[in-house]
Amino acid sequence: MNHCPGIVLFVLLILSSTAMAQDEAIPDVLKSGISPDLDYDYRGEADTFEALIDSVSEEYGTFAPELIEPLLQLSHTYVQMGDVEQAHEALNRAQHITHRNGGVYSPTQRDILQRKTRLSLQSDDPLEANKQQEFLFFVNTHNFEDLELLPAYLDIAKWYIETGQYYRSRKILQEAITLIEESVGENDLRMLEPLQLIAKSRRLQGVCCSEKYLSRILDVIESSSDVPADTIAMAYAGLADAYTISGKFDEAASFYSMASQYMSTDQHQGPQMIAMSKQLDRNRIDHMKIFRPNKDMLNRYRYHPLNRRSLEEQLALSSQPPQRFVLPLNENTYNVKIRDSLESAENSDQSERLVGNPFQFLFKHLKTVLPHSLYDGAKLANVFISLEFTVTRTGTIQDIELAESNAPIKLNRLMKQVMKKTRYRPALVDGQPVIKHKVTLTQSFAPN
Repeated sequence: MNHCPGIVLFVLLILSSTAMAQDEAIPDVLKSGISPDLDYDYRGEADTFEALIDSVSEEYGTFAPELIEPLLQLSHTYVQMGDVEQAHEALNRAQHITHRNGGVYSPTQRDILQRKTRLSLQSDDPLEANKQQEFLFFVNTHNFEDLELLPAYLDIAKWYIETGQYYRSRKILQEAITLIEESVGENDLRMLEPLQLIAKSRRLQGVCCSEKYLSRILDVIESSSDVPADTIAMAYAGLADAYTISGKFDEAASFYSMASQYMSTDQHQGPQMIAMSKQLDRNRIDHMKIFRPNKDMLNRYRYHPLNRRSLEEQLALSSQPPQRFVLPLNENTYNVKIRDSLESAENSDQSERLVGNPFQFLFKHLKTVLPHSLYDGAKLANVFISLEFTVTRTGTIQDIELAESNAPIKLNRLMKQVMKKTRYRPALVDGQPVIKHKVTLTQSFAPN
């Protein structure tokens, strides 16, 4: 059966428009895993795409580039049907076609790799998603050079941050900084974003001194001309936030005041959350001893102390209540932590499931404060806690009250403990931090 290119394109455009009308943002569908619209005939749409693909294959060949777009649309339709396996198969075929026509490093596969990443996340396979993102970076490094590579470095660094791979993110960001320095010098404004991301990565890992990298941002700004006022304001405010988390309140107040001089927005600003991470019970970790049981020659148990683990590994040990919270405030929330490069592989899962918004917790830890009935993700998704509190002029939280909740008592208690450890950017009036009462926050526990 032969079809002229115009007819094939016309049919494809009609079907593509129909599919996109059902969901304008494919990434959101893949990330959220929402239920398909049962009133729409996705099976009929899939059959039409498959017939179109057969027709194009017959007309132009099995590896024709014209097959890529209908295969992407077919994959999208299968996602809407909930058939992830068939969606993967369509994407794999599309990627194979790009390799046959443009080689392994073909840039035309970049959109396919993003879709495969999100499908892997929906399939609860974060390691495969990580593999796709790293291959995407690999592809980009073979198609761009010099400063053209900078967006690729920033994208993979953000992925690492959003999946808890903080060491890897900083390694990549340092490479990005070196790239900028060697290309245009150390005071180019393109230095700002990687420096800001390094500071954020350190805060989310709970590592001190993020202000060191933010201070370097000020050096870049002061040595540059024609810097947008909003950029200067953001730099000063970011440094003030870092000092707030470090408990250096006088320095924070000074930089908040400096930021206000460049802000184009209202000078009366409410409190704002700051991306951060914090241990909940430091004393518990400091005094924790870990032993491994072994049997001796007489079949008696002897307990031998393990080598001291890293803080990351201690905080991730199973069978303990939540030891840390993360407030990521990321562009994307994947609810997964992938084991980082400097974390030991001994007795450690390669990925961990996270739960919660805006605060995230390791699910295996959260289960220790949940009744068994809430181990089910669908039931846990309905749990919420609304809190009302005061944000002081130093960003600390006081007067925490439970406004509304359907959560168990232990979970309510956990959230109050979290809020006591949290730091906010304080309310600002004409650049000066002020106390703010009756601030509210609602925490949900919907799993990914």
